[in-house]
Amino acid sequence: MATTRGFVQKIDVGRAGLVVVRVLHDDGSVAEYRIPDIDADPERFNERLSKLGVLRDAMTRAEPVEIEWSQKENEPRLIERAARITRDTGALAQRVETLDALVLGISVFAENRTAAAGETPDTARLTLLTSELNFRPLTLDLQIPERAVAAAQLELAVAAQRSGRSLRFWFDPDTGRITGIGTETSAQGGGQGESRIVDGFVESLSHLVGAGSADVALVRFTTAPPFSGGGNVVGLVPFTPETLDLLVFKGSPDYALFEAGLRDALRMRVRVMTLKGRTDEPPKDAPPTLATRAAAGGTTPAGTAPGATTNPAVGSATLVLGAELVAPLASASRPVWIRISRQSLDHGPDGFACTEGVPSNDLAPMSLRDLRLPYPAEWVGIACFNHGVYRFQLALGVEFEILLDGEALCVHDAEDAKDAGVRFAHACLGGEHEVRVKLDGWSCDKQFVMDVYRIR
Repeated sequence: MATTRGFVQKIDVGRAGLVVVRVLHDDGSVAEYRIPDIDADPERFNERLSKLGVLRDAMTRAEPVEIEWSQKENEPRLIERAARITRDTGALAQRVETLDALVLGISVFAENRTAAAGETPDTARLTLLTSELNFRPLTLDLQIPERAVAAAQLELAVAAQRSGRSLRFWFDPDTGRITGIGTETSAQGGGQGESRIVDGFVESLSHLVGAGSADVALVRFTTAPPFSGGGNVVGLVPFTPETLDLLVFKGSPDYALFEAGLRDALRMRVRVMTLKGRTDEPPKDAPPTLATRAAAGGTTPAGTAPGATTNPAVGSATLVLGAELVAPLASASRPVWIRISRQSLDHGPDGFACTEGVPSNDLAPMSLRDLRLPYPAEWVGIACFNHGVYRFQLALGVEFEILLDGEALCVHDAEDAKDAGVRFAHACLGGEHEVRVKLDGWSCDKQFVMDVYRIR
């Protein structure tokens, strides 16, 4: 007798109780096996029905079977024994270790092959970025008896990959098989920092050779002062630019944005998270870590012997969680205001008279705001404009004059009667300009309302 393994493709029950079973072998060949005379020989009736039931259930669940068969010369193969083989794994891990890491990639595999000693279950391969800034592959078994647990573990990994959150993994170090996944991470071993948003420009974009199973690019990013407010105001405060080395995966939408930012010299806003490397000295024969390669720009640092490694604590990797590409001046339709001066509007002609008050008699001192005395005032702003036609929309309630670099602009009234009081001025601008609004009969109780936007 011979023994073979495979998957049941077809069961055919014919006349006289003849059962023909077609089996797909592990090597890709197909053969037919028979269970003869199901309705004959009552002494072996239950045996034949049991074989048929085993083969039918295996075909229904797409599970492999083991068939022991015999064959006489020039006769068909007869099934002597049939056994179902489960791909569910119930093996216990010999030892378990923990690992805190970021999920970078997930691949799900269905390996429908039989084996001599055991069956290969469906698995998910996870590519992780560890706290030592190395890539680590682990395997998640999807055919453990607790199917709901396997599904929940896979959902946790997918959610963590989307959000960029670190997970804790319990796994067998000998086989790399995951036994548990949790959301709690240790403060010391996680190597995960707080995410932050940085503004700046892309200086260079390079590929890290040998970075691991994932295709990783290194972005050299120089920070710039952030904008604030709806008008993109930049405060006149000291700022020291910082150069960051960012890790981004090639083929991702973020990578395409970095390419455009480098090509067109556009400003970017990026959410990043810095991952700290080990603080202890690694073994001398340990391979270079991702932090070492990122700090060295993907090459061996100068003065380092071939095959030698540097301390990963010297550098750290900053992972990109999201990127935003913006216009050269951070807004395609609005200027960037460098400086705004409006002291005369808020404080009156004599410094802080509007707020401190001017005594009018010995009993009740009153301020200019209370008295509503009119006085001349002006609003001054210096801004950088993208090239285009801009509209200045003002609703002030008093007579005014608007000057651009000292030249007065023509002011138009709103066409619709319901917008009475709103007036407009237009100019073709590009680069840095001074906008000055001179007001007659201004008082402290009024509000200065002006909007500047590009119309073409």
